Amino acid sequence: MEPYRYLEQVSREFDRIRTRQQAETVLDELEFLYDALDPEFQDLCTDLIERLTRRLRELA
Repeated sequence: MEPYRYLEQVSREFDRIRTRQQAETVLDELEFLYDALDPEFQDLCTDLIERLTRRLRELA
């Protein structure tokens, strides 16, 4: 998986994440990628993690 392309993909397709399982899977992948990212991309990753965390609360 190419981390920067994956961030773009998640950003584009965020609204398609509709189940807890989907959100948890993507969240796990983003948390794994975070440390591998250049600092300039960590803000985007952090934003996506926060959005997914909110989505998980909504799906509870």
